[in-house]
Amino acid sequence: AEHCLSGRPSCRRGQSIMGSRVYVGNLSWHTSWQSLKDHFRQAGEVVHADVMQHDGRSKGCGIVAFATAQEAANAIATLGETELDGRTIFVREDREAAPPTAGSGGRARAGTVQTSGCQVYVGNLPYTTSWKELKDHFKVAGNVTHADVAQDGGGKSRGFGTVLFGSTREAAKAIQIFNESEFHGRTIEVRPDQYS
Repeated sequence: AEHCLSGRPSCRRGQSIMGSRVYVGNLSWHTSWQSLKDHFRQAGEVVHADVMQHDGRSKGCGIVAFATAQEAANAIATLGETELDGRTIFVREDREAAPPTAGSGGRARAGTVQTSGCQVYVGNLPYTTSWKELKDHFKVAGNVTHADVAQDGGGKSRGFGTVLFGSTREAAKAIQIFNESEFHGRTIEVRPDQYS
């Protein structure tokens, strides 16, 4: 699928829940589903919150399901561009169909939203580059849902990072525009992220 977060409307236990879920992007790698849920309680009754993961590591985005579509709309209106765990998050309606639940496996399976092909690796970054600068630079190519600069144990940049887009088309466009381009005096490498 071209869009990494698209899906067909579906029903769970015969009741449609489309419209009551929101997608949250630009989460800190350290944000847990519990802190995500607590933050979004400001907008209404949170039925379920999940941080998407790959191999046990956060992907920097998540899903929050509310009791009503009105509460979801309230979350989009009031919690977008708010700070959570040191990062400015963005909130939009979730376009992914509800994942099927199987007993207690619901939370784990909610983390399997397709993001393959949407993330790019950015190499040869200046060591002073912040995730915010990286995100702002790559906005030209499309909707950046998450950007991160890799750091060592001491918090220093390792000179590379990743940028997650809303679609594979935007990721491909970023590679076309920015690979071997100059960024703050350095020629950066931009390619598909093999670990996404």
